[in-house]
Amino acid sequence: MRLIARLLILSLPLFSLSSEAETVSDLYQVREPVASQQPEERDAALGRALQTLVLRLTGDREAVKSPALAELRQDPQQIISRYGYEEDRLLVDFDPVSTDRSLRQAGLSLWGANRPAILAWWLNDASDGSSLVGDGQSSATLLRQAAQHRGLPLWLPIADLNEQLLATAENLGATEPEALRDASERYAADALLAVRAREDNGQWQAQWRLWVDDTREQGKVKGADQA
Repeated sequence: MRLIARLLILSLPLFSLSSEAETVSDLYQVREPVASQQPEERDAALGRALQTLVLRLTGDREAVKSPALAELRQDPQQIISRYGYEEDRLLVDFDPVSTDRSLRQAGLSLWGANRPAILAWWLNDASDGSSLVGDGQSSATLLRQAAQHRGLPLWLPIADLNEQLLATAENLGATEPEALRDASERYAADALLAVRAREDNGQWQAQWRLWVDDTREQGKVKGADQA
């Protein structure tokens, strides 16, 4: 999931709220994978949960490293209301009031729960062919998990035949998303994300382009596998 999560979080600082913003729930609940229920593993997972939460609330990768948060990094349980195990994950509930107070006292600006919705045109190119990830498909699970982990509202197209034909490498890689923009109007999202993920010699790499109003960004990410 790192490839997807890294890609999605790159878009965080670009957004400005609009009338179409969507309210994100469970912002203060974080799930972190654990290898065991040993105290050392639990403490490491609590530390990662704090990092995830600060990134969700600030949109800044470096915010958690602030010297003003040193004590909180040492003992995240100061702002945790409860935690427990859910299969192979540690489920951590942070207290919203004490969390916000601690981060503001550290001089950090916080992003509220109303966040612009991202419509993702995600094309997977694998050895067995290409396919557009659509809403309701099993291939959408990793995308939704990554978006939830980063606190981002993610929408996916229905990926019907017309949209499958539209989602070509040429259209997703275009400098301007004219071909995608017309087809995206039906979803009324705030941001448009076009991704082409390709399998190459057992590795995965993705090229992405993001449009938010008049702002454009692009980049590349790599992953050891599709997850």
